[in-house]
Amino acid sequence: MLDGRLADLGPGNRPASTTGVRWPDADRRDLRWVEEARRHAPGLDGLLVWAFESNASRIAFQSGHPVWVRIHGQNHQVTERAVDDYEFSQIVNHVYGADGMARLQMGKDFDTAYSISLSRSRRLRFRLNATPTRTPRRDGGNIVMRPIADMPPPLSDQLVEQGILDNYRPGHGMVIVSGATGSGKSTLIAGMTVAKLLDPTGNFDIIEGAAPVEFLLERVRGPTSTMNQTEIPRDLPSFAAFVRGAMRREPTDIIVGECRDSETMDAAIQAAISGHVLTTTIHANNVPLTMQRIASLCPPGERENLISAVAQSLRLIINQRLARSADGKRTPLREFLVFDAELRSQFLRTDPGEWPALTSRAVEEKGQSYRAAIASAARAGRITEATAAYELRQIG
Repeated sequence: MLDGRLADLGPGNRPASTTGVRWPDADRRDLRWVEEARRHAPGLDGLLVWAFESNASRIAFQSGHPVWVRIHGQNHQVTERAVDDYEFSQIVNHVYGADGMARLQMGKDFDTAYSISLSRSRRLRFRLNATPTRTPRRDGGNIVMRPIADMPPPLSDQLVEQGILDNYRPGHGMVIVSGATGSGKSTLIAGMTVAKLLDPTGNFDIIEGAAPVEFLLERVRGPTSTMNQTEIPRDLPSFAAFVRGAMRREPTDIIVGECRDSETMDAAIQAAISGHVLTTTIHANNVPLTMQRIASLCPPGERENLISAVAQSLRLIINQRLARSADGKRTPLREFLVFDAELRSQFLRTDPGEWPALTSRAVEEKGQSYRAAIASAARAGRITEATAAYELRQIG
């Protein structure tokens, strides 16, 4: 009978990590992943605290598999024994609620946040996605948890370029941060937001909708600025509903956690052309592909009008990726383009099918390309020559 313990029931099919990275409590026979759902999870919380303190960027639980973590871009198997079906269902119901596993079994995934209270003043937070999966023997599931820092690093620590610092606070219009999952998009936007909140002359009223809320920035008490955050879908059902409501609350800035569908893009564009600063993220691998993605997300029936609005409202696009740094950790590389009046006029006159080509030329002439970012990072000693060569191959 499955007893829910972490005790070794025999070695797994694969050896534990050979890199020496392993959870110290993996062999404890008295430690369960979850003792009481929604109340006490000593094994789960213990592993997550250890992973957080080890600078892990990703912790993955999968039914029938050992636990894996990703640290500075490298994967490590940190338990020898697999998580069985009973343990996996306990973990799911603990982090989501009593119907968590039932939701997965109905073919539905979920996003949420999970927190661990270490003391009155310290809490660790994780963003979490749970997804049903298929295995050779049965239905399964996968949970990926990503640590959220208590507060974002300041922009100086994020090595933000001067060209971005000079242009991330437009009076109105769209600021887009794009990149792959886990590339630091939310951290960069949060750093920008904190800088605004702490500016004594800012007078910003910032409203954010995110899925989930990562950095709890309403705790930042700005001298002249305010912050309000809403979690999607826990507080409101969709990003589009959030944007529509936000426009009635007279904010200076609206932050949309992600533009992932046509409805959200439509709402975001309407906010950007209505006198607000609209900041959002998009999944794309460079600035030209971000422009292509924007056009593809405009609803077909309104595409012509919305694309025209995009051309008028864009102010800044930043694309970010993380590269292996010379010290074995991760360092940001950024491609970016500032949209001045002349460039916006060019886009307004250009067929959207030609936007990527126009954007590529503009990045080289007016912005910062990835080639320039890689060369700069190599000159500064942030990345090695080998890493620079690898990153250049990645951008083609």
